[in-house]
Amino acid sequence: MILFNKDTEKDIVVIAEIGVNHAGSLDWILGMLPRIKNSGADAVKFQLFTPDLYASKSNPERYKTVSKLALSRQNFLRIKTECDSIGLPVFATPLSHDWVQFVSETCEVIKIASGDFTFAPTIDLALNSKSNLILSCGATSRQEIIDFTNKAKKVRSGNRYHESIAILHCISAYPPPIDESNLLAINDIKKLSGLVVGFSNHFKEDAPLYASIGAGARIIEIHVTDDRNRTDIRDHELSRTPDELENIVKVIQLLNLSLRSKQKTIQKSELLLLTEIRKGMIYSKDLKIGHKLSYEDITYARPMNVSLNNLSELIGRELTKSVQAFHSIKIDELKLQ
Repeated sequence: MILFNKDTEKDIVVIAEIGVNHAGSLDWILGMLPRIKNSGADAVKFQLFTPDLYASKSNPERYKTVSKLALSRQNFLRIKTECDSIGLPVFATPLSHDWVQFVSETCEVIKIASGDFTFAPTIDLALNSKSNLILSCGATSRQEIIDFTNKAKKVRSGNRYHESIAILHCISAYPPPIDESNLLAINDIKKLSGLVVGFSNHFKEDAPLYASIGAGARIIEIHVTDDRNRTDIRDHELSRTPDELENIVKVIQLLNLSLRSKQKTIQKSELLLLTEIRKGMIYSKDLKIGHKLSYEDITYARPMNVSLNNLSELIGRELTKSVQAFHSIKIDELKLQ
């Protein structure tokens, strides 16, 4: 799958999610964008929604809070203009279904939140758009993933299904306990869907991030903030600062290099030392010229002599010179047979 000019077969895509950490401040966002670009992230992601269609007014306090976090279309277009100017791809999660078309028209990728994985109004609009889709599947069952897969294959048939959709393993808690990371489910999700699978991180610890890559994640989504100690938004504590993200990106790149080979083979660097680390035949005692070698005359130590690696072929060979104990056996010390 090609995402933000990267091939997930070869590279791991790192998404920096601001989400709602901006607390409604466009100035804060514009100040963070260059820092995220410099961190090495491949894209930045926001959340877009209409408060009336996101949080019920039956909970006035919740409604009031989310209303302060809503970005306008004008604000998002301003953000996109800035991102385009610094070469940082930007996309968004439409947390209310009325934003799906706008995200599709504005961005190359639509992100679907875990809570909407089974929400048909958003899923159907997104599948019928031209955009690539990334879906988080936190708090979903295996059957729900199968159901989505069957639906998506009907809308995006053939290669388009595989080339335009990715699923992110996610634990929908903020933050979750590390013993519930369930990272080996990444391979299960891949088998169920046949899609590229990644990991959306909600953990305060870095260990699940790195372990997810070993488990097969090819897309990593990480929340970002300027200060993890802030308490105005719950996501701050599970986020990373741009400096922390930069270090994580560097480690991820190294991990990607370390996981490229999928079969057990002797590596080029090993070939240089192969004879040095393997044992070869040596004399077990001092021997005189003309002596015929027996099994008792031979033992082993490094390095290996590739031309002399068959013990039975040495037995009975006559020495052409006297030799010393614990020295490597050399072909020019033996009489030709």
